[in-house]
Amino acid sequence: MKKHTLFAAIALAAIPLVSVADENHEIIEKVMKDGMKGDESPLARVLDGTASEKETGSLAALILTMKGTKAPVGDQAKYEEKVTELIAAMDAVSGGDKGEKAIGRLDKASNCKACHTDHKPKK
Repeated sequence: MKKHTLFAAIALAAIPLVSVADENHEIIEKVMKDGMKGDESPLARVLDGTASEKETGSLAALILTMKGTKAPVGDQAKYEEKVTELIAAMDAVSGGDKGEKAIGRLDKASNCKACHTDHKPKK
């Protein structure tokens, strides 16, 4: 009987971990698919200067949702540095800085491979 109680306690304790992992995955996936993926993505339009102010602001708000997410894999501190830099670079551009330096900073901060290499789970 004690084994069943222990098993139930362990199973119940794992539920919040799965929920947090699922929530992080959903947030990250939404940002990637809705904001950053593809040649016609909002990010691509921001980088090439064709995005409207509204679209730029919406992308900034979407990227901000990544704040506080957990690294799917890899070092959490390095992941947070990348997310923080992406948010800061996007905020600068959405705040009106459309100069070459700000766009270059955003382009570098949004480099897919840099983040995927260290933090995307392998299939």
